[in-house]
Amino acid sequence: MLTAAMGCGGATQAPTSAGESPDEQPATLAMPTATATVAEAPPDDPPTEDPPKQPIAISGDGGWMMFHGDAARTGNVDVPVITRPRVAWNAKVGIQSWLNSPLVVGDLVIVPTCGDKHNAGDPKDGVYFLNSNDGVAKGFVKLPNDANGAAATRERVFVGSDDGKFYAIDIKTQKIVWEYQASGKVYTHPLLIGDRVVAGDAGGNLFALDQASGTKSWVVTLRGAIRGGAASDGTRIYAASQEGDVIAVDLRGKKIWRKTVTRPAWSGKGNDPIKVYSTPIVHGRHLLVPFARDTYFSGKPAIVAIDRSTGQVRWHAKDTKAGKKDDWGNVRVTPAVAKGLLVYPEPYSGDVIGIDAKSGRSKFRHTVGECLFPSWSSPAAAGDMVYTPRFDGRVYAVDAASGKVQWQVYLGEKSRVKVESVPAKYSGTNRCDWDVSSGSPIYSPAALDSAGNLYVGTGEGYIYRISK
Repeated sequence: MLTAAMGCGGATQAPTSAGESPDEQPATLAMPTATATVAEAPPDDPPTEDPPKQPIAISGDGGWMMFHGDAARTGNVDVPVITRPRVAWNAKVGIQSWLNSPLVVGDLVIVPTCGDKHNAGDPKDGVYFLNSNDGVAKGFVKLPNDANGAAATRERVFVGSDDGKFYAIDIKTQKIVWEYQASGKVYTHPLLIGDRVVAGDAGGNLFALDQASGTKSWVVTLRGAIRGGAASDGTRIYAASQEGDVIAVDLRGKKIWRKTVTRPAWSGKGNDPIKVYSTPIVHGRHLLVPFARDTYFSGKPAIVAIDRSTGQVRWHAKDTKAGKKDDWGNVRVTPAVAKGLLVYPEPYSGDVIGIDAKSGRSKFRHTVGECLFPSWSSPAAAGDMVYTPRFDGRVYAVDAASGKVQWQVYLGEKSRVKVESVPAKYSGTNRCDWDVSSGSPIYSPAALDSAGNLYVGTGEGYIYRISK
């Protein structure tokens, strides 16, 4: 069993004071001892050199080339839906955290990982290249510390790291071709737009680099660390920070608007800045921003809509349940947009959520599994079907129209992986925990390829492909 943690990218808030719900607890996450074996040569043996790397060639088109599948960060692609799931293969690549979204480029799966231990350098930190058909490793590029968010073209992978650098890796040769020294850890999911790659760092710097050379095109500094990354509508780039600083710039980095976005304080007196861990979502006229705060709030889901033209707040999400309102926690995932709804796993619960993307009004909230405080995994959608990984180690296929689970697969422990029957109603206890009762949590985002195959990584250190 693994200790609850956020994975790569540093610790989060400490528990709040008595009488309030605690936020996600910082901890060190390590691979389970049964699987975290690293062979070492006897002391008298001479050091061995790595074997020469075989060139990687990519076949096929399309894929999931950056987090959430597109620059708008909708998380929704037009691919076939999985109706009868099967686990096609698994591959051991190391811990995959909330920033370690798998990427798919043609027949190549690219996985940034935290190796054997997060928040510390180890020999498994870096980027893995796998054959999408069978999961067989085609290459690996080691980084000095945990890998975080990544994006890819057919030629290169762009990835940030806890070592404070942003790297470009040549896919064919598996060599680092340039690196950029940032101001602190580089957490974010990179954004590909034109011939630039845009990322952010712990110093609050949003920077655009030339994909070919790594030359800096522009930089804009926000208040607070940039955790999730940027989104774009093709003409503007949007980003938000941990101190509620939200900005829109044009493709040259020129400011269009900049706002400090707030939410009501827990005390009821005044407002506090929102804390943004996820990427914003471009949807219609709005920029949709999930956020964290000091604790849970009754009747107030943690999502705000901002007018993309002016930066003005248009709505804060509302619980439309009649009578006593539900409690709503900190949203660090990026919801998927499906059927006009924002669909995601709600923290501090065992629930999946659907919120109207135009009005912010809750449309469904269904309990699907055990109540757990943490929720880190961002879903991926194929049309109206939203594949929703939860901290409990399962992936739930949720119909966006009804909010009902169509199937579920347990991935939390390799020896117990299985397609499970979906209960008519979840019948667990009301107790909420920080850790899973057995096995390993899921932290990482889901990804899809052009054929509709689903890729999900786990805290145990395996990535799985789920197919029809």
